[in-house]
Amino acid sequence: MEQALANFFREGNLSTLRELALRAVADEVGEKAASYRSRAGLEPGLIPERVMVCMSSAESAPRVIRTGARIAGRLGARWYAVYVETPQEAPDRIKAHDREHLTSNIALAESLGATVVRVRADRPADGLIAFAQREGITHVIFGQSARSRWEVSRKARR
Repeated sequence: MEQALANFFREGNLSTLRELALRAVADEVGEKAASYRSRAGLEPGLIPERVMVCMSSAESAPRVIRTGARIAGRLGARWYAVYVETPQEAPDRIKAHDREHLTSNIALAESLGATVVRVRADRPADGLIAFAQREGITHVIFGQSARSRWEVSRKARR
C-alpha cells in the first residue's frame, strides 16, 4: 500500500490530475455561463467557438469525426466536417472503396450534427486553411496517420 502511494504521487501523475481537474472546472464554468446567458436572453459569448474536423475517405475517419463532435458539444460550438476534394479524388477518379468510406463518413458527421463542407483544392492543407480563415474556425481536429510506427521509423531512417 505504501509503495503504491509513493509511486502514485509522482510529478507526471500529479500534472495529469491537475490538467484533468482544470478541464473539468473550465467545462463546468462554461456550462454555467452558457446556461445563465440562455436564461437571461443574452447573446452567446463574444467569440463564438467554431470547430473544424478534417474529414477524409479513410477508414479511421469515424474516430476523428466522433472526437470533433464531442469537443464541439463540450464547447457548445457550431462544427464543420470538412472534406478536401483533390484532383485525385474527383468524383470521376475516386476509387470505389474510398467513395464508400467517404459517403459513410459524411452520413456519420451529419447524424452527429456537423455541417458537412466539400472544398476543392490541389492540396488538402490549402483548402483547409482557406476554409478555416473564411469561417473563423477556433479549433481544428486532425486525424492520425494510418501508418504503423514501423513504417514511420523506417521512412525516417532513409
